[in-house]
Amino acid sequence: MTGFLPRPRADATDPAFLPDERYAPRPFVPPAGTRTALPLAIESIDTADMFGAVSTPASDLVANGRAARFLIDRRQVQAPVVRFVNGNFTRDGRVPVSAQSHYYFGVETFGVPESLDDFNAATYFTDDKRYIAGTLRSYALDEASALIYAVQFYPQDVIREEAVVEAVRLVKDRVRIAGARFAFVSTGAQQTTADVADRLADLAVDVLPIDRILGGIRYVPLNTGEAWGHLRIFPVDGDDLAASDIPVFDELPLDLSVVAGVLTRAVQDTNSHVNLKSKERGTPNAVLRDAGPQHPRLAPFADQPVHLVVGKDDFVIEPTTDEVVAAKLAERMQRPLLRLEWEPEEALRSYDEIAAGTPRQTRAHAARYGSKAANLGFLAHRAVLGRVGQPGTPSATCGYDLVPHGFAVPLQAYRDFIEHPPNSDVRALIDTFVADEQAGRLSPKDRARRTADIRDGIMAASFPPGALEAVRAKLDAVLPGVKKVKVRSSANAEDVPDFDGAGLHDSYSADTTKPDRPIGPCRVEIDDGGDGGGDGGGAVKQKVKPKSVGCAIKGVYASLWNKRAVEERSFARIDQTTIAMGLAIVPAYDTESDVAANAVVVTRVLNTQDVYGYSLSVQQGNNLVTNPDAGTWSEVTIAGFYSDAEPISLTVTRFAKPARDAPERTDAVLPRARMLEIVDIAKRVERAYCAATPGYYDECSIVAGANDKEASLDLELKILENARLVCKQVREFGGR
Repeated sequence: MTGFLPRPRADATDPAFLPDERYAPRPFVPPAGTRTALPLAIESIDTADMFGAVSTPASDLVANGRAARFLIDRRQVQAPVVRFVNGNFTRDGRVPVSAQSHYYFGVETFGVPESLDDFNAATYFTDDKRYIAGTLRSYALDEASALIYAVQFYPQDVIREEAVVEAVRLVKDRVRIAGARFAFVSTGAQQTTADVADRLADLAVDVLPIDRILGGIRYVPLNTGEAWGHLRIFPVDGDDLAASDIPVFDELPLDLSVVAGVLTRAVQDTNSHVNLKSKERGTPNAVLRDAGPQHPRLAPFADQPVHLVVGKDDFVIEPTTDEVVAAKLAERMQRPLLRLEWEPEEALRSYDEIAAGTPRQTRAHAARYGSKAANLGFLAHRAVLGRVGQPGTPSATCGYDLVPHGFAVPLQAYRDFIEHPPNSDVRALIDTFVADEQAGRLSPKDRARRTADIRDGIMAASFPPGALEAVRAKLDAVLPGVKKVKVRSSANAEDVPDFDGAGLHDSYSADTTKPDRPIGPCRVEIDDGGDGGGDGGGAVKQKVKPKSVGCAIKGVYASLWNKRAVEERSFARIDQTTIAMGLAIVPAYDTESDVAANAVVVTRVLNTQDVYGYSLSVQQGNNLVTNPDAGTWSEVTIAGFYSDAEPISLTVTRFAKPARDAPERTDAVLPRARMLEIVDIAKRVERAYCAATPGYYDECSIVAGANDKEASLDLELKILENARLVCKQVREFGGR
């Protein structure tokens, strides 16, 4: 929460109070117009204007409103002293660190004698508090006619019950804004008020959970920024949309490709592939709960060129010209093409074979097998999650393998397939298409038609002699007796710097007992039973027919030419003559037990720099977080932590809606112990990934709690009914 200061590596007793530049604030020159003549320590806030003068824009779990820190000195319990922090206070033209953190404010204002470690322990992580540090936070909810002023605390703070009442009473007595409505907002599950609800009511203080706050806000920015494009309100056909369009949707379509900006009326899954791609490419994106064709701020600009700014508190839309829209798109498309380098390799390797070297050597196999397959080997490495037979590994501790067995098919096999002489017609389709695509000669409709032709050609193509036999032999060797497998994409155009390719390609289930047809067509159909692709990049789940291993391989190869995949690569300026598809083959995830839940962990808290920890999305059953069914959304939980020595808080910011015709849940999908287990696994993976990946972060021992890292990880898991976890994949994610 705003104001919490983790331990700097510099000496916290330095009389200059200049903490480490990475982990603590430093003096800075404030923006023009924010400087005030008020002192650093404020005894009371008497008006709304005064609150505006001492507060700063909030940047915690809800990206709008303002926040003013407060600190209560309880060293004399019978005479506690409350002071608000003037966040806009300046000294010699700069905002000092004492105006940016509770600790340095306390040192300067109250003469706090403790070290930073001792202050944190006495303030956040004990019931017997020497100090109470929190934030007075403003919210504008739809049902409210005036701002709500909420008292809240750092998510890991163990404050509860009586201490909450004391803090709220002391702060409320010092806030004298006429007609102000007050609330307590719990930001951690441990911050309970069940036994003191009546006393808070007597103080005229509402108790509002954070999910209620988020649910009551009309405008929710998911990725701030600005865009120039043509406003398309509730477009009918997604194939008509171009990179110069700004669509307004009821629900976010899961096959949405590159657009200039996005507004939706319905809530979005923050960890869905579409939203994560928007963050990575910098596409402005927001939820506007009353968006639609009649919206008074949108309707006048329908189908017109506009300039859209998605800000933290509101959006701005204004007219522009077709020439400006074209120029802005051209600016983004003028980068040189990026050639993807990869290495020829003939061998099919199990993930354990890939993991035979060091973790860094294991990750280097991405140049031969694609990142998804190489990263499955990395996850299985004994220095990461290991195998059940490797003592001291997480898998050994759990008593089962956390990472599925299986094997990788190299990128070269795809190239051999396309260049197989009987498939020359497919190769010609690809060559002419890529030439036109990279010359910018194709409309969205043309691109959709021609990529469909390529996919159809691949599904009808034939395998080179011995290719399917090699896959069959490896299946028998690595997965003997396994009937149901998943053939997953592992393209070289995934997980490259600033482009992770998440959700662009398809994966397909296969029945190993069904005979392969080396020559003969396969087809892709809609999977009404949900047993086919499952985790692909399209809005509709698909399956291959016949459901053989060969057809599943063709389906994955064909998905390299999904329209959305092509458009994303073009926008990222990837040279499409250099792409190839590897394969990651694993047993079906429900082989041993049905799927109870799906989870995604992003190893940072999205949309904020002021909360330390991880973002988790969890969905009940086999409804994917990354590719959710229409009308559903996943639970979003923030795991707040800085170091292993401190407790982890779990804050649910939205409960799951598992099915279109089902109500939203009112409790978490998974128990606390299981969520903490997932967080621990993600920490282990991130530390090992950091150590194996030069440039990821400079101190891998503390990378999990760092919020200044340039990239994070996206870890996908399944939770089975038999209580086992399956780590599906991990990839690097560059968005924030």
